[in-house]
Amino acid sequence: MELRHLHVVLTVAEAGSISRAASSLKIAQAGLTAQLRRIEGGFGGPLFLRRTDGVELTELGRHVVLRSRDLVERFDDLLVTARKLAAEHAGTGIRLGGVAGSLTPLLVEVVRSLLPTHPQTTHIERSADAVLELVRANKLDLALVTEFPQSPLRVPEEVDYRTLVTEPMLVGIATGHRLSGRGEVRLSELADEEWAVLDECYGGGRLNLQLACEAAGFTPRCAHFGVDPATAAELVRSAHTVACFFPSGQDLPGVVLKPIVGNPVHRRVMLVWQRDCEAAQHADDVHAALQRAYQERIWGHGRSAKLAATGLTVAAS
Repeated sequence: MELRHLHVVLTVAEAGSISRAASSLKIAQAGLTAQLRRIEGGFGGPLFLRRTDGVELTELGRHVVLRSRDLVERFDDLLVTARKLAAEHAGTGIRLGGVAGSLTPLLVEVVRSLLPTHPQTTHIERSADAVLELVRANKLDLALVTEFPQSPLRVPEEVDYRTLVTEPMLVGIATGHRLSGRGEVRLSELADEEWAVLDECYGGGRLNLQLACEAAGFTPRCAHFGVDPATAAELVRSAHTVACFFPSGQDLPGVVLKPIVGNPVHRRVMLVWQRDCEAAQHADDVHAALQRAYQERIWGHGRSAKLAATGLTVAAS
């Protein structure tokens, strides 16, 4: 019995008929029927009951299909992981990484476009420090991290970096909010609001928001903690909560994003790489392509002037 025989059994079971299975496998129906008889002989009994409208699994057939599906899936997973590992050891793979809530999906898209023959793996970490350590230890080749001025990152000696963009923190309020008609808002005007605070793994910048609010004369009433951006937007739509977001290029129905007067909170997004890794030779090209992709996604669709007014700046190439 070979693995290909299990594929035949699974195909017939999923198709529900030998004719449909033969079409899917691109073999003659008579040939599939003969092959299926040999397979059933190997298992010691019939796997299917033949009916005028197709086939039905026997009790033995249900047992074989259940166990075969697990074996085939595990074998397919073995092939995928083995090929990735072989590619990494051969030096042809690109190991990408970043923190949740950053532009890591954009990095994946850009690298795939620039280096289509290089297999990729992606690792998302909860903190920029964890990402930097993986890059330092040569376990990641290229990654994106975010940094707030009030809490600068400690970039290891072995790691090079270039700034991609400096993004302002924007306040999300409901479309019917009393300040929704304003071009920008002052933090002091939100002193009586309840805040939804993004989990730090999404680059929420809670400490930096707290410091900015205290500088504006109040302590924010944080009522909802550790949320993701989608949950924060849902809470804002309830009209009883405000939250902070960073430009994403995605529309948030029922939520309007307002710049904060004086841009007191912002973050820097940086591309980082292991100085001695093979992928370092592609860092400049990836950085330039990331900037183009970022501008197209974030600044596109007529938003350029509006976002420029918030203090968003793309680093020089």
